[in-house]
Parts: sequence; structure tokens; C-alpha cells
Amino acid sequence: MDLAEFIDIIGGEAYKDDVLSYPVEAEYLELFYKDFPSFEEEGKKQEDSGLFFLSSYARLACASIDESRRRGIPDSIMFGTFFDITIWERWYERQNGRTGLDRINWIRNHILFRLFRLGELQFEISDEKRCGLPVFHVHVPEGARLDGAEDSFARALSFFKEEKAFFTIESWLLSPQINRMLSPSSSIRKFSSLFTLDKTEESRQAEERVFGFIASDPSSYPVSSSLSKKVKEHLLSGGKIENGYGFLVRSSR
Repeated sequence: MDLAEFIDIIGGEAYKDDVLSYPVEAEYLELFYKDFPSFEEEGKKQEDSGLFFLSSYARLACASIDESRRRGIPDSIMFGTFFDITIWERWYERQNGRTGLDRINWIRNHILFRLFRLGELQFEISDEKRCGLPVFHVHVPEGARLDGAEDSFARALSFFKEEKAFFTIESWLLSPQINRMLSPSSSIRKFSSLFTLDKTEESRQAEERVFGFIASDPSSYPVSSSLSKKVKEHLLSGGKIENGYGFLVRSSR
């Protein structure tokens, strides 16, 4: 597949020219598969490491389409999965004011066929078994419609050819503190209620997702919604926010 076409399909028109004008030597792309720690180390040595990683991953993802077709994976699933490159490029640009990518350990999973976006949610393959069932880790990409969750679980069972599976999640969306701030009709609360809460752990992920960054002083957080206002007030009063760990079981029947 042509690289420019691939970037257009995954919504990367804004960074396409930067990637196309930043060629990556084949030896680096080969290193990604042969010795990932060395690939990461070499990338960080580059003058513009963010653009190096973005350009490398765009090329690696594009090249993987031939393999995904050989495996019988629909293009629509792969392009939806690789839209995550664009999501995290936008994140990088908001944080740094320039084109780039830094979530290389995360998006590595996509290129190695360990993670797929199926509908609104992402599913990461696990080697675990729970209650004798295969385990898939659930991730919620930025901009996902949470009311499409059940459709995504059905798609996952179909895609992975499982009649029944155990799904786990770690997310700020399951935070007890966050959910207490929301009305019962909130899409976040409805999504959270799908899972059985297993445990909680203090995290700053909610701050990163609600405000777009993590600040040393919560008074500097901007307020753009009722949730951001409540989260800011909670933090300023000395409150903490935890991530929730949850699970659910779904069957294709």
C-alpha cells in the first residue's frame, strides 16, 4: 500500500507531509522487529525523536497491511486500529507544539497484531486464562462513544472466534471518585456499571484525560465542562482520584 494513501485513510492529513519528507532507513525499521530496545534507544538519539518515531511507525503500520490481509483481517479493522497513531500524534502535538509520536511501546502492540480496535473499544490479546476463559484487556481510545461498548464486546467475540471471554479493564472511567461526581444518566457511569469493580489504585490518569495534561498545581487546570470543574475542586480540596480495575464476562449466545 502507498504510504501517502495509508496516512490519509487513518486521518493523518495534517502530518502526512512531515512523515513523507522524513525518510527512515530500512535498518531502523528492521531493528523494530529484531531488537526493540535498540530501536527505541536509536530513536531517542535522533535530533527530532518524535518525528522519527511517527515516521517509523507510519511506515511499519503501512507495511503490515499486507500481512493483515494474508491473515484474513479486514482492512476496516486495521485502519480503525491504526487510527490510534493519529490520536496519539494529535496528543503529542498538543503537548509539544510540533508533529511527533512518543507512545511507542503502546502502538507497538498494534503493529505486532496484539491489539485491535473493534467498534468503539480496543482489545489487547492476553496469554492469561480466568475461570477457564480467554482474557482480553479492554482499552478506551480518545473520542470513543461509550454507549457502543456492548457492540464492541460482541465484535470482539466474533473477531477472536470465542463463544465466551473474560474482559478486564484498568481505567479512570471506573474511578469511584469520578463516578460519584456524575449523574446516573452519564455515559461514563453507565459504562463503568458494566464491570465488576475489583480494586482501585491511585493514579493521575483522570487528570491527564480530563484536562489534557498533568499539572504540579491543580489550580492551573482550565475548566471547560462540569466534570472538569468538579475534578478541579476535588483536587484543590486535597482529594485523590483512583483508577478502577474491573472485569466482565460476555458470551456470544
